[in-house]
Amino acid sequence: MAPSSRKYATTRGLKGFTLFELLIIVVILGIAATMMGPAMSRIVRHQRVNRASTIIVSDLQNAFAVAARQRMPVRVQADSASRSYQFIDRKTLAVLRIRAFYGDTSEYKLSTLQFTPTTFDVFPNGVSSSPVTIKLANGDYTRTITASSAGFVRIVPQ
Repeated sequence: MAPSSRKYATTRGLKGFTLFELLIIVVILGIAATMMGPAMSRIVRHQRVNRASTIIVSDLQNAFAVAARQRMPVRVQADSASRSYQFIDRKTLAVLRIRAFYGDTSEYKLSTLQFTPTTFDVFPNGVSSSPVTIKLANGDYTRTITASSAGFVRIVPQ
């Protein structure tokens, strides 16, 4: 005689997970996410600062190139409060470039952008009016960029 369908289903075993097993998996995933959250946040902050420093180096090199190409001095003005800087044609006072690293439209969200000095000129012969130090930070991660008066721009290794 054939076994009943109900008895056959219990002897063969049900497939799937119990509610308790699913709860254990959710708890383990929650603990893993809690442990990984701060590390991921730190990595994102570091990447933002590193990308911003690369862009600033590129922009400063571009300022030297524009001054040489136009054969006109270019002024670089920084504003620490708005975490931005701009390149200005010194003769006509026309703004050549504005770059902001803070606010809703910026992907970098730097907490610090400090130029020392805040204003300097780049001359067509490849010389600037003074050496420049730029400090940028996001949270606890900081990078420093230097530009010599001879036009050598670099990110200071940590």
